[in-house]
Amino acid sequence: MSATNIRRASANDAATVAHIINEAWKTAYAGVVPLDRLDALSDERKAAQLREGLIRFPEMRYYLFEANGIPVGAASLHPTHDADLPGAAEFSFFYFLPSVWRRGYGKQLLAHLRSEAASLGYDRLCCWVLEQNRRAIAFYESQGMPCDGKRQTVTIGIPLEALRCTTNL
Repeated sequence: MSATNIRRASANDAATVAHIINEAWKTAYAGVVPLDRLDALSDERKAAQLREGLIRFPEMRYYLFEANGIPVGAASLHPTHDADLPGAAEFSFFYFLPSVWRRGYGKQLLAHLRSEAASLGYDRLCCWVLEQNRRAIAFYESQGMPCDGKRQTVTIGIPLEALRCTTNL
């Protein structure tokens, strides 16, 4: 088992976080998101969006998951925008490089997000997952974050359905 560490990321880490997100998208959403959208992913563009998010939303937090000192995972944490979940935190991204999937790292990072959210005074944690991303939904459900029946349509080249997973803290 490798030595792992989870640390708060800063704007200086945006390029690393962007690369992790984009690499995960290319694998997780192949056959779901149109290929031209996946081919157009840009680490530079994503890094700029991430840096802007930290500036525009001071309550936004990013985290990097490191294995043996190498960043392999990333997640966010912020207040949810869902009006029906007052007092809840949300993560809008939670990704690992595909080369380290199924090593138990997701459990560690999710436990860290739960702990962080609770320490910040939130009483629930939620995320939105594309309905076709069965692997992610199964993971969240296995970690006590079942889908709560809420759905929304997101457009990523084409309209896609997203499901909300939630848990009490």
